Amino acid sequence: MDTNNPFRLDELPPEHPLRQQPFTVPDGYFDQLPSRVQARVARRSKPAFSISWSWQRTVTSLAGASLIAVLVWQTLPQRQESLGREALTGVSDDVIAAYLDDQGIDANELADSQQLHSSLGNDTTAIQYLNVKPADIQTLIDEQTALELQNTGS
Repeated sequence: MDTNNPFRLDELPPEHPLRQQPFTVPDGYFDQLPSRVQARVARRSKPAFSISWSWQRTVTSLAGASLIAVLVWQTLPQRQESLGREALTGVSDDVIAAYLDDQGIDANELADSQQLHSSLGNDTTAIQYLNVKPADIQTLIDEQTALELQNTGS
């Protein structure tokens, strides 16, 4: 047969190798297939994933947990307490005054407020130094309440 001439398979005789099936299946193959697959699955009844514990795995787990704990401890921000007097001993008064000027803080007002806070003590003694009568406080509270009611009412 010439390979350059086109041909049709149905024109070939039935015995020709090109008309034969490429593969054959034994009789009853597909009837037996489900039972064969189930038999193979039943033989593999072991779990697919199992963990066995050993002392090496325990040591490795503890080392990893310790490493994570140390890294967390080192990376957590430390709480900063107020600076003590010894921390500012190396800073000159001119530098402090320049810093306060840059921040818009008057050094005299700051000193006066610190003296006032230190002399007042707790809140109960602070009211004694204000020279305010309880009636004046009540009047002011009533006025503010009336103003708030007017603002919310309109």
